[in-house]
Amino acid sequence: MKNKNKLFLALLIASVTTTIFPENVSFASEDASTNIEITEKQNQEGKENIADIPKDDEVTFPKNEKNTRESDGTNKFNRATETERESFGEDKNVGNIDSKVKEKLDQTKGEYGKKNGSYANNNLKAIDTPIKDITINPGQNENEVAVTWFGKGEVNENSKLIFNNKEYKPIRARKTGDSNGYSTYTSIVQIKPGENYNYYITNEDFKSNTFTLRTKALGKNNEFSLVYLGDPQMGSGDSVWDKHGLNKNTQAKVDQDKADFAKTLKKAQELDPNFYFSMGDNVEIAGYEGEYDYFFDNDLFKERIFSSITGNHETYIDGKDSSLQNTVFSDHFYLANESKLGSISKENEDGTRTYIPGDFWYSYGDTLFLNLNSNVNDSKEHEKFIQEAIKQAEEKRGSKFSWKVVSFHHAPYSTATHTTDDDILQRRNELVKIFNKNNIDLVLNGHDHIYTRSKHMLGGEKTLSFKDAYGTDLNDPNAEIKDSFSETFNNKIYPNGKVIVDGIGIDYGKNQVVNPKGTLFLTMSASAGAKFYNPIGEDQWFVNRSLDDRSQLFSHLTFSKNQFKIVTMDQNGKVVDTYTINKTDEKISNPDFGKNNTDYSKLEKYIENIMGKKVVLEDKNVETYNIALENAVRILNDKSASQQEVDSAIEVLNTRLSEVSFVKEDPKSNKDENENNKNENKNDDQKSKSENGSSNKSKLKGKKVKAENSKKDSDFENKGLNKIHTKSTNVKTGVKSLSSIFASLSLALVGLFKIKRK
Repeated sequence: MKNKNKLFLALLIASVTTTIFPENVSFASEDASTNIEITEKQNQEGKENIADIPKDDEVTFPKNEKNTRESDGTNKFNRATETERESFGEDKNVGNIDSKVKEKLDQTKGEYGKKNGSYANNNLKAIDTPIKDITINPGQNENEVAVTWFGKGEVNENSKLIFNNKEYKPIRARKTGDSNGYSTYTSIVQIKPGENYNYYITNEDFKSNTFTLRTKALGKNNEFSLVYLGDPQMGSGDSVWDKHGLNKNTQAKVDQDKADFAKTLKKAQELDPNFYFSMGDNVEIAGYEGEYDYFFDNDLFKERIFSSITGNHETYIDGKDSSLQNTVFSDHFYLANESKLGSISKENEDGTRTYIPGDFWYSYGDTLFLNLNSNVNDSKEHEKFIQEAIKQAEEKRGSKFSWKVVSFHHAPYSTATHTTDDDILQRRNELVKIFNKNNIDLVLNGHDHIYTRSKHMLGGEKTLSFKDAYGTDLNDPNAEIKDSFSETFNNKIYPNGKVIVDGIGIDYGKNQVVNPKGTLFLTMSASAGAKFYNPIGEDQWFVNRSLDDRSQLFSHLTFSKNQFKIVTMDQNGKVVDTYTINKTDEKISNPDFGKNNTDYSKLEKYIENIMGKKVVLEDKNVETYNIALENAVRILNDKSASQQEVDSAIEVLNTRLSEVSFVKEDPKSNKDENENNKNENKNDDQKSKSENGSSNKSKLKGKKVKAENSKKDSDFENKGLNKIHTKSTNVKTGVKSLSSIFASLSLALVGLFKIKRK
């Protein structure tokens, strides 16, 4: 077999193999709707469709441009974890130690707060009343709630909910892993928002106190609000408390976090939201049941609707205690319309069970909430859930929702410690395109313990200078650049001095917009306690607002038919950020309203030109060349790609090629080659005419060409094909025509392995 045919066959085998055995990577993309500039005419014509458009806020919130934090002097790019910051104890935004905690520390001579003391870990003082941990979760919509409680002992038929003088048997009941011997129960009840309901719970011969569920009616245009909370994390540690003797997972730290969380909830209750929403990591170690006991030890959980998603700390149990199983999150929270997609289920070696519930959804007013278990890092599973949930929810509703909100724990766009973790970069690369494709308006996240509001993000790559991408110079030692790679930002610097980033951010330059493109991402700071991460760059390309002040924050999110509004504040009620999105009726009924016809012509011509060049035949050089081309061709063939993504693809291709060496061609030999190519293309066209009856012009975009083997010798043999690469190695080989080259490249694209930033 000729060398050229060997190359083509290798590409074909690679394509077929990876098609049969695909890797779990999702590359969906979406054209988001066109931005509508608010002209005077449009303001007048659209007034009846937009609910109470507020004027832009007069107050602006500048970013912290200094390299050091005023409150404790640490460097703003420091990637240290919360327990490694020596000066963190001077932070002015962390409250004083609670008086009751201090008193108990004195009484026990510090034993109460010691890391390995008698009040630590699974020795936390459990709440062991006959009934405990009552919580009220959302049902399928605003007219339904689920009441969940823990009852002492084995599962029994005498544990019931008496709600509004009516008896409700549990729809689920099972034994938990609580070492004090509890079972969990859930009953579903129908409600009318705006009414108050008295209820109590029985368990064996025990009857609880009577509690009152207070609900709130929807307002004009189905308006409702929720309080958005970040990582309460009862029992988490931070060096701010070291000098007081409070180590994480001790009773002292749990009690301190409970007191701090109560302050946040008290201020939030003044806003009278319809429900509360936590981004997970409610506790430090889910297997220390005492931490969840104290998380729920607040009357709010018995009186108001509370929703939560799973965080990574909900997966943690005490590995030294074999009696523990991890069904903790599922035991405490009812998840409406729960899917098996995104779930984690297994039998442990010691006979106990691990079950982390999957993705789930519910609606409220004109808003659909899609909630993901991001401990499962399989974007295809989440994409399937999102598509199925939207279809199911819209069929039940009989119309489209004004707003679609996705929530999950691990923030793709934040500015603190986790933002450049490999698993976060993977989510950034895969999930944003899925959200764009499914017209997701808003994504709510936690995990990084810092408040960040992104620009409106489109999936896709963008080339930026290092300064524009990360807000700092290449020579800044905090960027930790070595061998053209920044350890701080986990990204490569190309020979032209630029970087390629995941995500195209659209900044509308004001605090309210109408029908924006893309998806908005919010990351919430810790809403309780003192566990905060240092930022590693508040001026990254995707940031509209980042808060480096380590305050316990929460957001009041208000939804109505045509408007969504964010008001973020601290425990004292000081407003630190506001933002409003307005949406017209036409945009609601047709999410593709105002869609651009993307022009691919410039990118197509640029790729044609690049594919006409010869590269220096060294394995690494050839591989880099093909990575650049494959990414560009993928955008070219993405029918849903936005104009921003297509325009950016040219600069991205240019940047990747800045480290590729090309052969300096002899003008004479180039002329001869052009003549040969002309003759070959002429033969191709004649053959195509005889087979198809018309001229088959060589076009890259959307072209499906049946690949055929060439009988001519190749200019070279690519030895790199004997190695396993993250990319295929299709280069200019002398294959007859541009159509054939593209056919080979298209086949190889089917079997792409995951793109790796390094």
